[in-house]
Amino acid sequence: MPLRVVVAGATGVVGRTLLPLLRERGHHVTALGRRSDRLEELSADEVVAADVLEPDSLRIQLRRSAPDVVIDQTSSFGTADPQEALRRTAKLRERGTKNLLDAAVGAGARRFIAQGMTAAYRPHGHDVLEEDSPLWVDAPGSWGDVVRALASMEEELFTRTGIEGVSLRYGALYGPDTHYAPGGDVHARVVGSELPLVGDGVGLTSFTHVDDAAGVILELLEGGDPGAYNVVDNEPAESSEWLPAYARMAGAPAPVALTAAQAKSQLDWLTVHQLAEQRGASNFRLRETLGWKPTWPSWREGFASLFGLWPG
Repeated sequence: MPLRVVVAGATGVVGRTLLPLLRERGHHVTALGRRSDRLEELSADEVVAADVLEPDSLRIQLRRSAPDVVIDQTSSFGTADPQEALRRTAKLRERGTKNLLDAAVGAGARRFIAQGMTAAYRPHGHDVLEEDSPLWVDAPGSWGDVVRALASMEEELFTRTGIEGVSLRYGALYGPDTHYAPGGDVHARVVGSELPLVGDGVGLTSFTHVDDAAGVILELLEGGDPGAYNVVDNEPAESSEWLPAYARMAGAPAPVALTAAQAKSQLDWLTVHQLAEQRGASNFRLRETLGWKPTWPSWREGFASLFGLWPG
């Protein structure tokens, strides 16, 4: 059945991938974006310049759009300054998503789909983590601020009456126009030998192609229970595995190796954590409850497609 759908953060990498998919299914799509200079390129029935940090105008717009489903894909992880990216993302999760949720309830929406992240899980042993694993709310520094904001957002989302709340916990997003694409931040760091192997390289990363990040939303517009879902591929990978493979595909030098002590003195804390300590996530809940299968089941094929090395 066609639905009326509002997509916030429509100019981001997931939003731009999602919009045409929604329209192909016959849904009426209203795209919200903060940057008006990028709205004209969007595939939507209606495009609106709106800031989720401005609650009054947001409420007016959502009442006008009368959505059945509201999708929040806002993020600031694309900001050039890493600390500023963390600060802005924490603000968006804590205030922006709440404003959008308030407006969605006021407009009579039935379901709200938010953006979470598997990187927020507290690392534990060698486990691949599931949705009931605790979030790392006492993580240090600005990363802790982001995780606490996410935890607060999800608590609000899952307990709000009058609407069904879903949080899609993405892994490391990759694909066209992401940090992993040619010209992106990760690509530049690997080509410049700035992203090393740390210690034994046992930090696990679960990857999510933007095609899968967008595609799963189609399945959850009406289907699936409210709650959190890990949206990741089938193959969590240690940094000692994915980083050299990525470098080879990118035609970059092999990554250098640093001891843990060397890495801590040369790199920021978050990079060391991701490469040496982070744990991956399981997509079991999505596969079992919705029969979902990722379009890109492994980062290997997905990375190869980024560099024109995958047939088709």
